Amino acid sequence: MCIVPLRRHKDFEQKSIEDAANKRIEELVAKRVAEELERRRDEIEAEVLRRVDAAKKIMEAQMLEEMERRKQEQLEDARRREVKISFVCNLLPS
Repeated sequence: MCIVPLRRHKDFEQKSIEDAANKRIEELVAKRVAEELERRRDEIEAEVLRRVDAAKKIMEAQMLEEMERRKQEQLEDARRREVKISFVCNLLPS
């Protein structure tokens, strides 16, 4: 009779050790996952900022090109008007 309770006690002890080990493993895994996510979050955030900066530079360059193009168009329009005015002035008798 003494063997059965001893065996149950050993089984219970073994199960307790396994449960504690499994719990500790789960905690370590959860901690590692949290740390990895935090590390990657920083990397992702840095990559997003890098891409946003690159996109801003591209947009700024495009805007400057567009502004320069419009400026040149306006200058050309002003020259054409000036030529027309000069032509009309030359046709008028002095």
